[in-house]
Amino acid sequence: MMRFLMALALTVAFAASGSGMAHAGLSGDAMSPAEVVAIDRARDGSVIVVEGEAIGEHLRARGGGRWVNILGDETGLGIWVTDAMAEGIEYFGDHRHDGDIVRVVGVVNIACDQHAGEFDVHAESLATIAVGGPREMEIQPIKGVVGAAGMVLAFLLWRYYRQRRERRML
Repeated sequence: MMRFLMALALTVAFAASGSGMAHAGLSGDAMSPAEVVAIDRARDGSVIVVEGEAIGEHLRARGGGRWVNILGDETGLGIWVTDAMAEGIEYFGDHRHDGDIVRVVGVVNIACDQHAGEFDVHAESLATIAVGGPREMEIQPIKGVVGAAGMVLAFLLWRYYRQRRERRML
């Protein structure tokens, strides 16, 4: 949670300083993946800025490049990036890690001709805003106790079942 708040603070400070990535025709604010997914069809082929947490892993794309999924507002978005851009991402989010928060400038494709008509964004640039890292997980002994008790109960029920079955066979 603390990393998220730090990333949010950095994003706000970055946007407020006016030092955001300059690109012709871009609005100053970055979109979330949820906003990109709900984008107006008239913006097909336009350049957008989107920010989110890199999740999963980068996957090899047909014809070169990589696929990187980013998450924001509980929505995932597929981004096509070059191999060099993908290598710049240090952490991908999963159950043990918080992923890097990345800012992507790219072309939105409602139905991409290169990728079987899929909705995607082709990155022109990718920058890491905040580096992720391992998540701190609290050890919860009660879960171990409940699991062990469940296993003992399952074993006792299995023995009871076997004994009843043997009695019927006699």
